Amino acid sequence: MNTNTNDTRTNIINLLKINAKMTINEVSTQLDMSSMGVRQHLSSLEREGLVEYYRQKSSRGRPKYIYTLTDKAKEIFPESYKSFAIEVLEEAENIGGGDLVNQLLTKRMESQIQSYEKRLQGKNLNKKIKELAKIRNEEGYMAKVSKDGDNYALIEYHCPISMIAKKYPILCETERELFQRVLGVEINREHHLMCGSHKCSYYIQTQMQTLEKK
Repeated sequence: MNTNTNDTRTNIINLLKINAKMTINEVSTQLDMSSMGVRQHLSSLEREGLVEYYRQKSSRGRPKYIYTLTDKAKEIFPESYKSFAIEVLEEAENIGGGDLVNQLLTKRMESQIQSYEKRLQGKNLNKKIKELAKIRNEEGYMAKVSKDGDNYALIEYHCPISMIAKKYPILCETERELFQRVLGVEINREHHLMCGSHKCSYYIQTQMQTLEKK
């Protein structure tokens, strides 16, 4: 398989990860390539168990074929810590109960805050938000920033610690607090991967009163 083919496959998988579901025409438009070429790549990915599709009836004309990633494809994306971290937390829970686990994960958040703040220091809010997305990308969250008037949305299309977060939801609870602390503004979570969405999204209201640092 040549490099161009690998690049196209990767681009298609990334598009489906970000958009959750797409038609052949939508992928074709995004990648600026022929529908036939996209169809061939999708067929190959389907044979490998990485992509699946379903028919969607249309009020006009022929039904659409909607493509999505399979669970197998989601394993391609980086997963941090995984079973080792879960085992460590389970041992902590056996020793000190849920309170000890919560203390450990809260301590982890405090360490993250210190690390993030070093990267954000001296930047205005606009640049802080963009740098925060960059940090999260480096950590495997497939993060991007979108702007809505004076406000922003921080969107994460992948959770590299999802296996741990499913068992210990406090990780998700502390994430919003983490973002609020380092940005210093009120943030609301609007979508959540753990609740069945294909992304986590946080609405950042820049006009809200700045939060006091703890």
